[in-house]
Amino acid sequence: MSDFIQQQGPAFLAHLLRRLADELVQGAADWYPSVGVTAPPRTISTLLALDEHGPLGVTELAGLLRQSHPLVIAWIKELTRLSLVKSKDDPADRRRTLVSLTTKGRHELVRVRKALVTMERASTELLQLAGTDSLLVLWALERNCRELPFLQRLQQKALHNEE
Repeated sequence: MSDFIQQQGPAFLAHLLRRLADELVQGAADWYPSVGVTAPPRTISTLLALDEHGPLGVTELAGLLRQSHPLVIAWIKELTRLSLVKSKDDPADRRRTLVSLTTKGRHELVRVRKALVTMERASTELLQLAGTDSLLVLWALERNCRELPFLQRLQQKALHNEE
């Protein structure tokens, strides 16, 4: 049986990428507990950023990860629930909240970093199977969307359709 979404063509690129992301994230979520990682896969980058940069505000984290503010807040709530991060008012600016790793979060990162070695190997294998430049292609897509957001591309193409 053929794939309905594949038949729809490039207009369904986002659907394909979401399907692929969901597969990778779910695979990681199912595998992480077997190697002692309790953090949800989508929050791992937050833990790594806090480890590398120290305490950060939500806006800084969102900018660093290039994710939406509401999404980063949801991740922080989940990591707080798991006692992997904590939040406190910034002493220099009480309107700002700083997020930092807890001791439990630092211990989690030891397991995360070990798991990421295996994650990199499995991901590299997938990328090689797809073709030698597949990762470069994905980064190029992301960079091109930063240079000219997809909304503007849609608007430009819609104008050309009207002409």
